[in-house]
Amino acid sequence: MLRVSVLEGMDKGQVFVCRQGPIGFGTAAGNDVTLSDPFVSHNHGQARLVAGRWVYRDLGSTNGSVIERAGERVSLSKSKPEIGLEPGDLIRLGQSLLYLQIAEGEEAALPERTLIAYRTREDLEVAGERLTGDFAELAAAYDVERDLGLAFEPEQMLDAILKAMLRAFPAATHVTLLLVEKDTLQPRRQVARRRGEEARLDGEVPVSMSVASRVLREGRAMLFKDVPAEFADSKSVVAAGISSSLCAPLWTGEETVGLIQAESRGGPAAFTEDDLDRLGLFANRAAIAIVGCELCEAERKNRLLQDLSAMVTHDLKGPLTSIVGFLEMLAREPMEEEQKEFISLALGSSKWMTVLVSGILDLAKMEAGELKFEKEPLEIKREIGEALELIGYQLRDKAIRFQTEVADGLPRAPANRELFRRVLINLVGNSVALSPPGSELTVRAGVSGDGQAVVVSVQDQGPGIPPEYQSRIFDKFFQADLREHAQEKLSVGLGLSFCKVAVEAHGGRIWVTSEPGQGACFSFTLPLGA
Repeated sequence: MLRVSVLEGMDKGQVFVCRQGPIGFGTAAGNDVTLSDPFVSHNHGQARLVAGRWVYRDLGSTNGSVIERAGERVSLSKSKPEIGLEPGDLIRLGQSLLYLQIAEGEEAALPERTLIAYRTREDLEVAGERLTGDFAELAAAYDVERDLGLAFEPEQMLDAILKAMLRAFPAATHVTLLLVEKDTLQPRRQVARRRGEEARLDGEVPVSMSVASRVLREGRAMLFKDVPAEFADSKSVVAAGISSSLCAPLWTGEETVGLIQAESRGGPAAFTEDDLDRLGLFANRAAIAIVGCELCEAERKNRLLQDLSAMVTHDLKGPLTSIVGFLEMLAREPMEEEQKEFISLALGSSKWMTVLVSGILDLAKMEAGELKFEKEPLEIKREIGEALELIGYQLRDKAIRFQTEVADGLPRAPANRELFRRVLINLVGNSVALSPPGSELTVRAGVSGDGQAVVVSVQDQGPGIPPEYQSRIFDKFFQADLREHAQEKLSVGLGLSFCKVAVEAHGGRIWVTSEPGQGACFSFTLPLGA
């Protein structure tokens, strides 16, 4: 006889008296020890009487089982699924702790030789089952590595994963990959395959979001043997005719990038706990493969953009230098005031374009560690004034009121004069482009709170930067769509990326603070001890 008392968990206080084995532990109604614990599998484990001795076996549950005996803990898994029980053992399933009381004298009823024979046979059976499972896992792992190892582009990788899933789970009628945003876990793409069809189901929504939402929320692989019963209120489940489902998050070890799902539709429940373990193998490998492919693809596109921008800017630099030179010569000639103003505007625009072109070329050099520059103690107030003369025409065109606020006694900051001016011009030009006509723009400079750096900031009254864009605003070629806020599109291109690299090359840092509709403040530091 086996007496099981629940000491912890949702079923605390319940007592189960079980006479002869096998005795099932789990949440399914057919178990002898039926628990309500959400972290316990439907058929979690089993105890049976072998040669007069109670033996407990974990049935491949998601969270495993732990036997606590005399202060020691024994975890059960595929490699060690079974253990002989002793009076007073504690067993932990999920969040439940069970106390086992075994009737004495049950083993003494059999002769010692018979008892040894029974136990030896049982050990051999367990070893055989374990080896069979190990070989199956190795074969599945080989198939996955072979298929995914031949895919180098994101689309090929998605196809390879879906096809491998259909081979690994014969009972599946549909297999699905759902990719999500890493920060919000909101869906960004769904691809799927239906057994027997060559065409991939892009653009359709075959995945059940009711199932997917639960798996993403709990962050673990789950088996749903009776989907209609568990999601009775889900219209998508009813409409799709899903009978059972396997679903696991795509977890790289650091972040969740999506989920993978196998479904059986229009038939009886088809999946088991063993299938759930196999799905975990696919999910872990698929997550790493997908992220690796996307990084390689992003790097390839980034390299193409760099090469293109380098070619274009190199070809522009020569003509721009000539234009600036001729405009400077023309500005020295006698002419009417209106003509002088036109020449001044053209000269300012040409110099601004030269700054932008030089920034693109120097950005690549700085990232490669090839750009060398000298520092000198800069008087920040004077540098701000001289730098802003280059884009004064932009302020006049939009009637933007401009002011500077520089702290008295501000120490000189060691920096490269040309790079400092270009950083400031980029930030001011960016703010001017987004600021409404007649608004105000302020450049401030002061000492940081710890006295270790000079802080320069540019504050505008534009539409502001939404929170979801602020962490990416300094990425190369990033565009923030602000049309909802000010009928504008912030085309960052390489300007802010250049600012970030240039500031960090000085040992400083750059950041933005903003609230939608309340303007933005771009700030950077120049260490005083650098």
